[in-house]
Amino acid sequence: MKERRRDHRLAQPFQARYRLYGELTESWRTMTTVNLSVSGLRFRSAGLIEVGDELQIELLLPTSREPLVVRGRIIWSQPMASGVVENGAEFIDMTPEQGIQIDTMVKFFLGGHPAPPPS
Repeated sequence: MKERRRDHRLAQPFQARYRLYGELTESWRTMTTVNLSVSGLRFRSAGLIEVGDELQIELLLPTSREPLVVRGRIIWSQPMASGVVENGAEFIDMTPEQGIQIDTMVKFFLGGHPAPPPS
C-alpha cells in the first residue's frame, strides 16, 4: 500500500496537553503523542473527543525551551481495547514559524540534521 502522507512523521512521544479551543476556563488535559508531523499529530487521551472539535494543543518539544501552542481539529477518534482513545488531529491556522519549528525538529530526529539551539 502506498503511503499517502506528504509530510515526514516522527513516531516519538512528547509531553503535551490540550483543551477545547476557545474554552479558556477549561482545564488542560494531558495527552501522549504517538506521532507528529508538520501537518498534524496522533495522540492518546483518556476520553473520547468528538470529530470536528477544535483544540488548543501545547507541545513541549526537545528543541525548544518554550511550549509550542498550536490549534488543531480532530479528524478521527477511536476507542482502544486498553481503555484509552487514539485521536488524529490536523493542525489549522499554523504560522509559518510554528511549521518550521515542527518540521526542523522532525527532520532532526529522522535524518540527523543539526538541531537548532533551544529558542
